[in-house]
Amino acid sequence: MQKGIALKQYGILIVLSIVTAIGLNNVLMLLNLAKYSPRYQEAANILYAPPFIQQVLYTGILMPMLEELLFRGLVFRVLKKWISFPVAMVISAVLFALYHGNLVQFVYAFFCGLLLAFIYEKYGSLLAPILSHMTMNLVAIILTEFGIFAWMFHDIFRAVEISVVCGVLFMIYIRKLFQTPEIGCYKNVK
Repeated sequence: MQKGIALKQYGILIVLSIVTAIGLNNVLMLLNLAKYSPRYQEAANILYAPPFIQQVLYTGILMPMLEELLFRGLVFRVLKKWISFPVAMVISAVLFALYHGNLVQFVYAFFCGLLLAFIYEKYGSLLAPILSHMTMNLVAIILTEFGIFAWMFHDIFRAVEISVVCGVLFMIYIRKLFQTPEIGCYKNVK
């Protein structure tokens, strides 16, 4: 694959990951699922308690690498040997969601798990879902740290508008990936 094409495809991946993170976070806040999940508040307190740089290093970089090695590199890949791609994608997404241990993160992680398995399959490399997962986590950390989510939700219409824009951009960028032949160096991840 040519370098320019690779950079373009990874650019698409990063934009897709950013709009996914913002859009999913906004939808979950609009639905106010946190009020039904006391364990989510405990998890959020743990995740956002350390200094910002530690959040970036652990939650933004290290955890996505480890989780992708486990859930896409091992679980999804093994499941795909035994069952069809769509079923393996759903099962690995459910396991990824359950791993997060609370309702809010379950919903978020389930949808992200589906996307990350698709990305792994499409790009033919663990690098792609690792980069996507890191981007999603870093977006959540940065927008929380700098009060951007609070700013969005200061005006509910602003939050809805931004969520709709993210949804439209998600559809545009996921369609681009669907229309693109396999991006990785081989056609199917085995």
